[in-house]
Amino acid sequence: MSYLTAQSGSDGLADNSMEFVVFFCDKQEISAIKVDVRMNKEHQLVLHHDRLEEGQYYVALEDVFAYIARENSPIRINCDLKETGLEEAVYGLANKYALWPQVELSGTVACSYLSKWSNQILMNIENGMDDSFHGEHIGRWGENVLLEALAKLARSHAKVININHQLFTDAVQEKGKQLALEFSLWTVNDLNAIGNYEKENIYNITTRKAWSYIQQKGMQTG
Repeated sequence: MSYLTAQSGSDGLADNSMEFVVFFCDKQEISAIKVDVRMNKEHQLVLHHDRLEEGQYYVALEDVFAYIARENSPIRINCDLKETGLEEAVYGLANKYALWPQVELSGTVACSYLSKWSNQILMNIENGMDDSFHGEHIGRWGENVLLEALAKLARSHAKVININHQLFTDAVQEKGKQLALEFSLWTVNDLNAIGNYEKENIYNITTRKAWSYIQQKGMQTG
């Protein structure tokens, strides 16, 4: 069975908003929500994809955790770290609300955390690459670079690799099988592709059309 994760801003909702969190919090068909996490100058974890700007309002991750805890929702929260060094802060905040078992980390997660949190890390494939590849457009990553990164992350005890679905080639999939790795694919917005990946039992599928997919699936089986 595949997990289905609603990408921040899924189904036309505002990116990294409480509106997005509230909408998906009680949707049992959705496995997880993904939010982008940064730390502001006040050392508060907030939701935003790009660099923070002075004077702008950002939703606090604590407000997200507090809401989910208050609603007693089982939904998982994929915190995509947009800066280095946020792992312990997210862990501490999640523990405050007894939500750590529901949290998954992705993004700029240090490989050193795989030894203790491997079951809760969707390890971005670029974290297994040399620094020279960071900042490069993903289209410039050759297949050999991807295969080498998979091997490196497997040696670091990664269990699930987070990768753009366009890079999920047959060779990458086969290498993953050889290394006993699962895959989390982002961002899959074609509804037929989501269904095909589910049939392949891909570990996780992240999409901006999570609810649209569930509705279509219901119509087909109803």
